[in-house]
Amino acid sequence: MKNRLFTFGCSFTNYHWPTWADILARQFENYENWGRSGAGNFFIFNSVVEAVKRRNINKDDTVIVMWSSIAREDRYVKNHWLLSGSIYTQTIYDENFVGKFADPTGYLLRDLSYIYATRSILESTGCKWIFLSIVPLSCYEDCVVSWFSIDKRILNLYNEEITNIRPSVYEVVFNNNWLSRVGYRNFKDLEKNYSECRGARWPETWEKFVEQHATGTLGECSDEILNRFGFGDKMIRTDYHPTPIEHLAYLLKIVPEFEISNTDEEWAIEMDTKLKSLTKFNWQTKNISDRF
Repeated sequence: MKNRLFTFGCSFTNYHWPTWADILARQFENYENWGRSGAGNFFIFNSVVEAVKRRNINKDDTVIVMWSSIAREDRYVKNHWLLSGSIYTQTIYDENFVGKFADPTGYLLRDLSYIYATRSILESTGCKWIFLSIVPLSCYEDCVVSWFSIDKRILNLYNEEITNIRPSVYEVVFNNNWLSRVGYRNFKDLEKNYSECRGARWPETWEKFVEQHATGTLGECSDEILNRFGFGDKMIRTDYHPTPIEHLAYLLKIVPEFEISNTDEEWAIEMDTKLKSLTKFNWQTKNISDRF
């Protein structure tokens, strides 16, 4: 068993079911998952710095950062991190704010400086570090996948930072299309077929169901709805987050320096089977109580 593993990222790192980080953590004596849903790269950068200072990360440790998409707004307000996710789909900042301040190139410049600073800090500790990502840096909106052309001057200046990030989950697991995996349907398709799919105990409004499913908290949604809109051979999948077996596939291809044992593969497959069969299980990575 290796010493300590620290992982950082958004919901692709810490979610309602095991991720790549949780699978890999089985090889380590100690593990802390600093990922948080909705997190942007500003939060991720701050988390790395905080962990380095709090945990005295050193040459015996392994740090893996899965960078998020660039167009996310993170703020620490009144003793709480406000992680709103993509600026283009969130509900905290109004249209005036988005129209006035949202700029992909500006976000990219900001985040590349965080990536550079993070690499410099980690190298100074002597730890083993790896950078991953959920989408390429040229994708500024991860939900609907919007692209922009990166200025060549930025590519030249930050070439090392860009090349240090390994291929993304979007490219490797989803083949550059969130709907490419078996069973996916988008919300527009579901809404179109709402009347024929709904069951007797459907939530009061379609909007409520969309809200609950999009946040991963199904709340009052009944087992009947889960059976219709969850996972499985005859089910419809609407959550873009990789399942445990997809996280496993990403690890095997993109992080080959860690040899995943048969036992760990079997565990990931077991978790995946439970998720897809809607077997009730509560998954939560251990909370880091002393973090900001």
